[in-house]
Amino acid sequence: MRQRIAGSLLILAVGAISTAPVAAEERLPDRRAVNSKSPTDATTHDTLLDLLRQLEELQTEVRQLRNAADVQGHELEQLKGRQRALYDDLDKRLREAERRGSTTAPVASVSAPTAAAPTVPRITTGPQQQEYDAAFNLMKQGLYDRAVKAFRAFLVKYPDSGLADNAQYWIAEGNYVLRNYKLALEEFTKVVNDPQSSKAPDALLKIGYVHYELNAYEKARKTLTEVQERFPGTSVAKLAAVRLDKMKKEGH
Repeated sequence: MRQRIAGSLLILAVGAISTAPVAAEERLPDRRAVNSKSPTDATTHDTLLDLLRQLEELQTEVRQLRNAADVQGHELEQLKGRQRALYDDLDKRLREAERRGSTTAPVASVSAPTAAAPTVPRITTGPQQQEYDAAFNLMKQGLYDRAVKAFRAFLVKYPDSGLADNAQYWIAEGNYVLRNYKLALEEFTKVVNDPQSSKAPDALLKIGYVHYELNAYEKARKTLTEVQERFPGTSVAKLAAVRLDKMKKEGH
């Protein structure tokens, strides 16, 4: 905003300078008559000097604003780069967890029958991978609305894909970033309730975060404590501890 204002003032100043000398020359056709300048001519001269001074100040401020904008733009690009790297790292970690989970039998719940039928392993085809990567690239670019829509379309088209639970997680994450907290809570809960999903620890942690953002501090404390109890020694347990400590310092 300051840059636009400065630019407008700069245009006005230049316009004033470009027209003022013409009027001065019309009143002073002979430059040799300097000694006979009238008080009006002296006032015009002082006005021009003042405009020139203001112009120089504006030019200096514009340069400073441009330099600041360049610095901020560079810092923004750095932050975007870090975000893309973090998303890449998280997606790789999710895929590795998926591969490990596909080779390990799911843990039966207390109420599950002892002779439960084995789950059908999920597979990922080439076209599925391409569509998933396209949606994930939108996520990395910060186009969260489009990414969420793309992942939803992926789930409708490939509900049994090996990347289905990853897609579900990113739908939840996209809504979390967009501050659609109630919808994010629903989507993260779907991840936790999926018996074949290896994303339960991350999703449960984010559920705690969502409760925190919704000012439901008791629910947040309960969920984050559950993360620590169910997944001790893991990165999500450490993150849960950090958030719990923050809540304590804030008096929640």
